[in-house]
Amino acid sequence: MTLELDLNAPEFHANPFETYRRFREADPVHWSERYHSWFLFRHDEVNSALRHPAISEKRLETFRRLTPPDRAAAVAPAFATLERWILFQSGPEHRQRRQLFGHGFTESAIGKLTPVLEKVASELLGNLRTRASFDAASEFAIPFPVTVIGDMFGVLPEDRLRVEHWSDDIAYFLTSIPIPADACDRIGPTLADLNSTMEKVVAARRASPRGEFLDELIHAEENGQVLETADPFANFSLLLLAGNETTRNLIGNGIHLLLKHPESLNALRQDSSLWENAVDEILRYRSPIQIISRLVVEEVNLGGKTQRPGQQLFCVLGAANHDPEVFPEPEKFDIRRNNADDHLAFGGGAHFCLGHVLAHAEGRIALKRVFEAFPDLRPDFTRPAQVLPVTRLFGFTHLPVSTVVG
Repeated sequence: MTLELDLNAPEFHANPFETYRRFREADPVHWSERYHSWFLFRHDEVNSALRHPAISEKRLETFRRLTPPDRAAAVAPAFATLERWILFQSGPEHRQRRQLFGHGFTESAIGKLTPVLEKVASELLGNLRTRASFDAASEFAIPFPVTVIGDMFGVLPEDRLRVEHWSDDIAYFLTSIPIPADACDRIGPTLADLNSTMEKVVAARRASPRGEFLDELIHAEENGQVLETADPFANFSLLLLAGNETTRNLIGNGIHLLLKHPESLNALRQDSSLWENAVDEILRYRSPIQIISRLVVEEVNLGGKTQRPGQQLFCVLGAANHDPEVFPEPEKFDIRRNNADDHLAFGGGAHFCLGHVLAHAEGRIALKRVFEAFPDLRPDFTRPAQVLPVTRLFGFTHLPVSTVVG
């Protein structure tokens, strides 16, 4: 029986992991006629593809192919911005820009942000303390990274809802297969609004720097190369998406998993040293980003099959992170798993997630604080949880919880 892959089926969005298992066992390097692309489902091939010199990160062509033909002209300016993202660059150009942007994401730099993360958690949870129930996704997991990334980039508090809308529009455009027409209609105005806002912020910071993250980004210098003025605007779009969409899903998924596994939550309460590994297990078990794309630029063989130049390739991180060849009993959520950090949730190779230290810290602090604030937190079964209706991400748009016993 031939397996058919339908990434937009409601049952796939609700639970993609059964689909991943079937393909991983029967056809782990799968050519899809529906999507005219290769899909990789095993850890070995995904890990290889993320590092292989014949497979490129310069893959905007894959997104152009996913764009409805009648929207191609309308989204051309958006692609001009995306071409400046380090996410879509490779080789020396990527290394240089990654070094420049990397100044703000070292462990020491993120360590200095810890008080900010604690403050944001306290403020959000303080607003919820008198509530018998709340939405752990829309009222905590989603605004937490929005507030953090907005603060890092000097966005005014009154503009933070716009940050959330910008992030949602960018994610909708980049994580749908194929890209819907309405996503194409929204991406251009969204990037224009974002860039206009950042132009004002950057101009103000150039005139009056504060020694904060954004100032380091603006004035970053490595090997005598200074960022061009446009790069902070273009790459803010990238950092906004990477620092918001993925982290909100990490936090929401973590709340959901720990509520489903009270024995794990009790262990964390008794031994806080388990939190680091627990975050890695959350990332493995429910990867915030499920699928990332690449472009084949030279003939290569993965899984005994030949991939040719110009072909699209999708690395299914969510499937690789449940590969029993790497993770024994992969469907078991185990915060003590001794190789949880072998997950590929942050990608791999030269494009390993630039903000992984920040994401890990945000996840650890947000999750620890929410369960400290609400020791009796439990699912609110009177309202249904809702997962993201997009293909490449896994997280919650709504996650109702109760704060009281009974």
